[in-house]
Amino acid sequence: MLKRAVAEDQTVAPAPGNGLGSRLRAGAISGNGSAIAPPATAGSDSILLDKLTAFGTAPLSFLLRYQGPWRTFSLASGIVCYLESARAAVVWTDPLCPERELPALLEGFAEKMRAERRSVCLVAVSEQTARVAIEVGFSALKIGEEPWFDLARWHPPRGDRGKKFRWAVNHARRFGVEVAEYEPGEKRDLAVEVEVLDVLERWRAALKKRESNSFMRTSPLEQAAFKRIYIARRNGRAEAALSCAYIPASDAWYLEDSFRVPESVNGATELMIAEALTHLAADGAAGAAFALAPMRGVHEQLDPRARWIGRVLARTIRRVDHRYGFGAMARYEARFEPSEWRPRYLAFLPAFPRLAVIRATLRVLSV
Repeated sequence: MLKRAVAEDQTVAPAPGNGLGSRLRAGAISGNGSAIAPPATAGSDSILLDKLTAFGTAPLSFLLRYQGPWRTFSLASGIVCYLESARAAVVWTDPLCPERELPALLEGFAEKMRAERRSVCLVAVSEQTARVAIEVGFSALKIGEEPWFDLARWHPPRGDRGKKFRWAVNHARRFGVEVAEYEPGEKRDLAVEVEVLDVLERWRAALKKRESNSFMRTSPLEQAAFKRIYIARRNGRAEAALSCAYIPASDAWYLEDSFRVPESVNGATELMIAEALTHLAADGAAGAAFALAPMRGVHEQLDPRARWIGRVLARTIRRVDHRYGFGAMARYEARFEPSEWRPRYLAFLPAFPRLAVIRATLRVLSV
């Protein structure tokens, strides 16, 4: 499962001005991530990090800053970041390149993988990347939609459609929930970070299942220079936390990790997310995104070869959604009234995916 941004369930706007987004835009903070020795990761590669800062507009591209067995393919001024197995390559979200170079970059990468006898899967790519991939021989399968907030225009939901949202926010306020912002890139505060990690530990304990220890893991304080943390407290005690990751290429924020203690009051997460969006907008950020809502809109397929698969998937999901909760996740994210829903795709080469690449992709998404 791709990292999800939300865990459940009229905000005070801060004064605009000197937050992380403003400082990064002004160049006051270095764009370098943690130093991690190759070949275990490409994260120590200054070229990769420069490309990520310039071209990494997809929210999930932020995960390339985390430690992982990343490989890269370069052509002209673009790169493809991927994970490899003996017979497959799994590309993590959109290639990092100028738009005009995307066809040549994808074609060059495809040729290299054919020469190495590897099947390829592009994971969670945009519609633009999917269209280009189809042109160079891939097939494409829509796997869901990503909620996007235009922060210049977004406001807390109003009218009948906003009833559930307003009830949740008002309920949390009546029970005394207050939201505070913490910027670890500005100044580290051990007491606040202990609070965040305590909420995370209690949330993990309530999961009653193993959590990923890969680059997909919940890691709210990693790459702290690019993070903002929002903490919901009641009676002075933290009940929920939200980690937001900055995406310099689009001047936007990815609402990456949200978690709460089991006994937190209903509406704490809604209040925390709404205040986060309001704070980020006040700082001048262009946008924000939640995690992908899996299987949303899969009946609408770009690639004609995938349309029958999309119809089958849509019918299947309706029958088993009580177990996986994809519909509930999409409905929850819709509660915040995103400005748009951006489709995301898997793309396969060869067009009829081989078992090796399916297995490799499932390993990446489930570790």
